[in-house]
Amino acid sequence: MDRIKILLEEKYKIIVCLFFVVFLCIGIIVFRDYGISCDEATQRITGIVALKYVVRGDQGLLTYGDRDFGPAFEIFLVAIEASLNLTKNPRVVYLMRHLLTFLLFYTAVFFFYLLCKYRFYSWKIGLLGSLFLIFSPRIFADSFYNSKDIPCLSLFIISIYTLIMYLDKKTPLRAFLHALTCALLVDIRIMGIIVPFLTIAFLIIDILIIKQIKKILKEIIPSFLIYTFFLVLFIILFWPTLWKNPLYNFLIALRNMAHFRWDITVLYLGNYIKNSKLPWHYIPVWIAITTPLSYTACFVIGCFVSIKQFLRNPAQFYFSKKHDLIFILLFFLPLVTVAVFQSVLYDGWRHLFFVYPAFLMVSLVGLTSLFKSLKSKFQGPCYNIINITLILFIAANLVNTAKFMLRYHPFQNLYFNILAGKNMQKVKNNFELDYWGVSCRKALEYILKNDSDKVIKICVADRIGIMNANILTSRDRKRLIFVENPDEAKYFLSTYRWHKEEYPYKDEYYSIKIDGAKIVVVYRFM
Repeated sequence: MDRIKILLEEKYKIIVCLFFVVFLCIGIIVFRDYGISCDEATQRITGIVALKYVVRGDQGLLTYGDRDFGPAFEIFLVAIEASLNLTKNPRVVYLMRHLLTFLLFYTAVFFFYLLCKYRFYSWKIGLLGSLFLIFSPRIFADSFYNSKDIPCLSLFIISIYTLIMYLDKKTPLRAFLHALTCALLVDIRIMGIIVPFLTIAFLIIDILIIKQIKKILKEIIPSFLIYTFFLVLFIILFWPTLWKNPLYNFLIALRNMAHFRWDITVLYLGNYIKNSKLPWHYIPVWIAITTPLSYTACFVIGCFVSIKQFLRNPAQFYFSKKHDLIFILLFFLPLVTVAVFQSVLYDGWRHLFFVYPAFLMVSLVGLTSLFKSLKSKFQGPCYNIINITLILFIAANLVNTAKFMLRYHPFQNLYFNILAGKNMQKVKNNFELDYWGVSCRKALEYILKNDSDKVIKICVADRIGIMNANILTSRDRKRLIFVENPDEAKYFLSTYRWHKEEYPYKDEYYSIKIDGAKIVVVYRFM
């Protein structure tokens, strides 16, 4: 046993490399399987408008409705599309977008491994944390077609890593790198401003606590000036809307973040509620019902342990557990901000996916604290039995999560745990299922495969059904004609969004079910 442990420690870099090679291969194999989400076309247009302004000076950006959206990643995607001359083939465009969005998430998972390894002094915990992140079904699915929230989550991970590196050693290089990652984060989603806010807050605390004038003048102040200079520079540079009157336009974007302009109803706990009138518990409930239970249990333990240690001795906790304080603040501050400002939300908690890495870090704090507590209280065979039981519980939860992801691929975005309801039909009555509409792709492909007509008329309940035709081959797209009146259509397609009840039509032609609940349905009329 000791020889195996020594061998593992000696060869751990090979194990880590194999882990990430396997993960990369999985992503490259499956990225073609996902449909188009309802936000993708709008996100792409945001990138196109911004890139035209950058390259040609096209003034359309200045009057564009979504000009206050951070366009950094979208500009990158559209620039790749243009440089490879892909625009004429929408299928290739969206597949490219899915692959690059995944590759950014893949990079973030590696940084999450580095973050976990650094915090817990263990490559094993680093890999376990990476597994927790990968085996988060909704995050995994979104990592292909959500070019807004997943890039935000990804840059959040990288900026947390650079934040901790910078606070631990305030060198000019680390200040510059942290400023770069923070700027990219803010220019993808303005809520990322919370990381620069915490950076400055922790620097001020360090100055007040250290009280060493030489260190403050030679290390902290110069690095702080470097950080703030490049932060402001890069935020403006990567966000073309800010090139004219940067402060005013930034404040407008910040204001609009709290009161988003899309006015819709949201299915929550069985009722349709205005997204501007959602209760404070909307986000906590969505996180609780869509996250594997073992992660949440560990998170609760981690919060309890950290808060207990902080209250016992705040100064000592700051010096010895500063990282844990950062994780807790990065999770709770956005939730409190959203509740206080009554920010407009919809589609579950995807707008706050960026808090999830901090959630998982607190979960790992809870898990490692639990193992340490057991080791101090039990010894010998008793400790071994309890230790193995706990390991098996975590492993079983990971296996069950992986089984769901494999069984219902590519619909991992439909994952709910038992807290959401005893079965998926109950869940369907209380919460939106495929709000992204990605299942429309499979429905369209089924119709095309099983209907030999040269021209097929389809009526869709939501425009996302039309959007998903863009990921089909050119030949298949030409066979489809979308009509608004069901009386003119051969087929009717719906993902049940804003319509949790069954439709009154009789001839059900096709459906996809998750644990017995339909997420998309096709009816045939003639």
